[in-house]
Amino acid sequence: MNESGHRRLAAAKDARELLVGKAMRFEIVDQLHTDGYTDMVYCNASVYSVLDVTLPAPSGQYMPMRYSLQLKKLRNLRKMTQSALAEAVGVEQPTIQRWESGARTPDMADILRLAAALGVEPGELFAEGPLVALGPRLYVKGVVAAGVWKEVWEYEPDEWEVFTGRADVAAPVRDRFGLRVEGDSMDIVYPHGTIVECVAYWGEAAIPNGKRVVVQRRRVSQDFETTVKEYRIDGDGREWLIPRSNNPAFQRPIEIGHDEDDIEEVRIIALVVGSYRPE
Repeated sequence: MNESGHRRLAAAKDARELLVGKAMRFEIVDQLHTDGYTDMVYCNASVYSVLDVTLPAPSGQYMPMRYSLQLKKLRNLRKMTQSALAEAVGVEQPTIQRWESGARTPDMADILRLAAALGVEPGELFAEGPLVALGPRLYVKGVVAAGVWKEVWEYEPDEWEVFTGRADVAAPVRDRFGLRVEGDSMDIVYPHGTIVECVAYWGEAAIPNGKRVVVQRRRVSQDFETTVKEYRIDGDGREWLIPRSNNPAFQRPIEIGHDEDDIEEVRIIALVVGSYRPE
């Protein structure tokens, strides 16, 4: 990598630390590499659009989009003159004027000082409305039965579908995945075709009553089958898998641990933390 490339990588690292280190309501959710530059991708809650904040060009300038109109709007809402804002930020009044006209762009340090002076988070200088974090990129790795137990449930990696997971789930991305629901034993909450977002369960914490879970059972033949159900534990400590179905054929609860001749093990392998219904 040439010297210019190293400078851009260093600038990207510095910018990420500045942004993430300020405990904002947004985060870097993806990085698009085009023409040697890196764009940080955010989502704007009010207009459901994507906002690209471009990292330094060779000139060293940061070039956030649409910041100039928002800067002027926020200043006017605070009833601050350009001179007052300039004093708070530590620049001259003509600099504020140039930023608001779009003739010049502030660097990242200036953006942070502007946000502090205006009493907003830095992301609010770039677009109207609060910014909310997009979650990580996850993959639909297979299907899960909501009806009869299903034997083959994992797709080949080249068949995985991409979707965006919840931003507020603290589990490591490596433990998160999606499954497509097949069948109607959970159609009250997960109609056929719904994508359920799952977090792998390793048995380290108690499962809350009413939590929807992915269950796997192993037959004596070592065949594995999976299903999705609602987890319940009764007053006697017995664990149940509850269907949530409009179909009378799938309304009988299943007791976990109830002996069946050809079943060696039944265990919960994942917790459902979200769902998405494709159009």
